[in-house]
Amino acid sequence: MSDTAILEIVELADGEVVLRPAEATGEPLVSIRFSEEAVELLRRSRFDVAREMLDHAITRTHLWEGDEEESSEDEPATVH
Repeated sequence: MSDTAILEIVELADGEVVLRPAEATGEPLVSIRFSEEAVELLRRSRFDVAREMLDHAITRTHLWEGDEEESSEDEPATVH
């Protein structure tokens, strides 16, 4: 069995964009829901924005590496 996960990004009928294992049912790994204001501002590019957000989460963090960084609960995490 391979350690490589095959993931897919899907826009659901309600506009929510989710990251889930391919061919899997159940709760998604990550979901992104834009406010009505954001949907109006982004229009058709909202899927592309969500895809970039997910790409960043996967490739630039330790999201699926199993390598947990120690973080201080006193410091809030801020993402720009």
